[in-house]
Amino acid sequence: MPLTVAGKTVAYLGCSMDQELDRAGRYLKTTGSKVTVWSKIDRTPLIRLEYDATMRGAPISHWQIHAERGAMSHLLGHAYGLPGAAVSRPHDFSSLHFPLGGERFGPCLEDVIQFLIEECGIDSKDNWRTVIEAGREKWRRIQLRSAVRDAPEEAASVLRHLGYTVESPSEEVADRLTPLRKW
Repeated sequence: MPLTVAGKTVAYLGCSMDQELDRAGRYLKTTGSKVTVWSKIDRTPLIRLEYDATMRGAPISHWQIHAERGAMSHLLGHAYGLPGAAVSRPHDFSSLHFPLGGERFGPCLEDVIQFLIEECGIDSKDNWRTVIEAGREKWRRIQLRSAVRDAPEEAASVLRHLGYTVESPSEEVADRLTPLRKW
């Protein structure tokens, strides 16, 4: 998708998402997603928001920022080569993975679009904020439902604390609904 400033294309926004059924075979789960902003000038990434459920060497949800800054390179240069330091390319800011809290409640596409409009001056429609807020609300409610499925006893405890009556499922149902992931 072209990104414009004053009607002139300056960058591109790309999105992809990989999904499959969860272990119970009832709900779609995202196994990977990427939101990337590329420069029109040289087609290199500027920022990347990535999620990969199988990631082992970096946080499964992270930002990668393709920008250079002398002070950050200086800091990374001092850690380069030291035992236990993960710095592999001290002058390449894009090699860093900024953690975003795992599978749930991380940034969404709407957050990236708001950043591009408010911070980078990308052109927008008059009602952009309303659309962004509605999309973000939908995303967070979907994530909340997924988080409840991940930790049903925690959800039940909070609801009980708020005065709701919540009954535990039968053993047969509870075995089938065993949480699928660890926090």
